[in-house]
Amino acid sequence: MATLLEENQAPQLSLKKLIANAVTSGHPETVGQLAKIITADAAIDESDFITALKEMVSEGALDLRPPSYEVESVLDYLFNPTLSGWLWVSVGTVALAMFAVTSVPDLFPVNVVRWVLGSILVLYLPGFSLLELLFPTGKQIDSLERFALSIGVSLAVIPLIGLVLNFTQWGIRFASVTVALGTFTIGVLAAAAARKYLAL
Repeated sequence: MATLLEENQAPQLSLKKLIANAVTSGHPETVGQLAKIITADAAIDESDFITALKEMVSEGALDLRPPSYEVESVLDYLFNPTLSGWLWVSVGTVALAMFAVTSVPDLFPVNVVRWVLGSILVLYLPGFSLLELLFPTGKQIDSLERFALSIGVSLAVIPLIGLVLNFTQWGIRFASVTVALGTFTIGVLAAAAARKYLAL
């Protein structure tokens, strides 16, 4: 009788341990995300998973809220890679793309780098920065929608920047378009970072 009870409790304990490990390593914020992590690793019965989950929640052993960060100043936000990593990667990509577009020679093996980074600067980053400003929490649209909209918004923003440049003394030239595009993208990224910081 005692061994049968131990056999029934053993799978439950190992499932709880699996759930605890998945929460620690994967940092899921919802039960759906946790279920995806668990089912990707092992074939688990849904009713056993739900039972173990309910027991862990009632015991206080499971909390799926987003992690909280101690942010007391703008510098805390800027130097927290989890919160502002997207900003530094984006600004670095803009700077690298502007350097590659203006400095890499137009010779075949090396100009591929210029084409790739220039395409990212023109077709993705302006729209991405604008979407980060408009949707700061990231919960309104998922990552695939954000990627597709970034390309679409970039294609809408580029002609507007060209139209504005056309009425300035610099006109539509390679250097003026590159500087205007980089300045616009970095400016909108800074505004998006400020909005995200204020939303914390």
